[in-house]
Parts: sequence; C-alpha cells; structure tokens
Amino acid sequence: MTDNVQNETIGSEKQGVMGLVFLLVLMITIASMCPVYMQNSVDHLYGSYFGLKKKAELLNREILLKDYEINKLMSLNHLAKFAEQTNLGLNSVPVKVMIMGESHE
Repeated sequence: MTDNVQNETIGSEKQGVMGLVFLLVLMITIASMCPVYMQNSVDHLYGSYFGLKKKAELLNREILLKDYEINKLMSLNHLAKFAEQTNLGLNSVPVKVMIMGESHE
C-alpha cells in the first residue's frame, strides 16, 4: 500500500514538474515572439503613415494645380480671349485712363 501511495506521489510530482516546465517553455516562447509582433506592428504603422503622407502630398499637388487653373481662368488675358470668342464685347467697355500731368486747382 505504501508503494502505491509512493508511486502516486512520484507521479503527481512528475506532473507538477512537467507542468512547470511546460509553463516556463510557453512563457519563453511568448516572450521571444513579443518583439517580433511589436516590430511587425511598428512596420505596419510606418507603412500606413508613409502611404497617407504620399496621398496627402498628391492631394496638395492637386490643390495647387486647381489654384493655378483658377488663377489662369481669372486672368484678364483669358477673359479677353473668352469675350472675343463669345462676342461679349469686353473691349467696348469704357476704361478709365489716368490723366498725366499736374492738376492746377
């Protein structure tokens, strides 16, 4: 009877030790995988950051091109050409002329 109790005690001690070894191996595995996971996360975030930065630069370029186009369309030269094409008579509108010389008042 003591042999059975002694065998059970040895068997449960082996299970306890094996459990601790398994837990230790599991913790070491998780600890060694954590930096890899963190590096992958950082790489993903940097990829997203640079992708968004490139998209923002393209949108800013589009804004500048639209501003250039607006300025071009608003120029008098373009308006004069447009008026000639559509027969609006832009040149027939009276234009103020600055008087040269001194005023004798």
